[in-house]
Amino acid sequence: MNKKQDLKPFEDVIDLLENTKLDNPLAKERIHRRLVHKIETQTISPKNTMRDGMTTMNRTWKTATVAVLGVVLIGGVLSTTSYAQGMMQSILAKFHVGNMDIVQVDKELPASAKNASAQKQGSETDRVELPPRPTMTVDEARTVVGMNFPAPSWMADFKYVNTIIHGKTMVEVQYAQGEKSVNFLISQGGKNGVETTAEVKTEMIDGTQLYFANGIVIWEDKGFTVEMYAMDDFDADTLKKIVKSFGVGKPLTQEQINKSKSNVDNLIQTQRAAPAPAARQ
Repeated sequence: MNKKQDLKPFEDVIDLLENTKLDNPLAKERIHRRLVHKIETQTISPKNTMRDGMTTMNRTWKTATVAVLGVVLIGGVLSTTSYAQGMMQSILAKFHVGNMDIVQVDKELPASAKNASAQKQGSETDRVELPPRPTMTVDEARTVVGMNFPAPSWMADFKYVNTIIHGKTMVEVQYAQGEKSVNFLISQGGKNGVETTAEVKTEMIDGTQLYFANGIVIWEDKGFTVEMYAMDDFDADTLKKIVKSFGVGKPLTQEQINKSKSNVDNLIQTQRAAPAPAARQ
């Protein structure tokens, strides 16, 4: 996504993410990645128009619930009770991979009333400029976070962009080819989940079980859960090569592991101290 975004169509989602109480500290990062993936793949923006050479959305989301249902985590992440009302779903299938539960249900939850933020008045469009993320290699991220997490060594024509650290147990490895992007959320520990009304497909690749849900490819590698978010689907041979290319780096020394805690704490404090996004008229 571009650094500058028109926030008005997304007020419901912003309000929900900012005000929902979460038990899992990494939940917002995972929800954000899934939401970005849906925007990029246009699964929640089916009708676009071209204006001045730029693709713009032709409609806004009906409610925050509609946008978040496909990406919200399950397993007690939402502690508010308003979204629990009217939950009359039937679980059709349930899968477990790494620290992830994938649940297939028969229907979505009923949409609730719009948040108050959707009723905000204003003729001007707000834009924000996001603070830059620090750039680091995969090996540098492994040292900083103290986890020898697996990452791909082959990505076809996609080039490495950056590795972003989300807390102490999850990283995001990013690749790009022109306007296309492929991102991997790699995590260990905790309890996460994804809910979908679509069929959950599975495929075995050289002993690795892959799960396909909500446009995400999920599998476990060396004790880590890998979530792949791609704007376009890969063909079977390319996907196989990517999965097989996953490997870890050189073993971390005990000194590096001991130092990683303060490294991550300092990084989190730096990110929290970063200036707030500047609103522009």
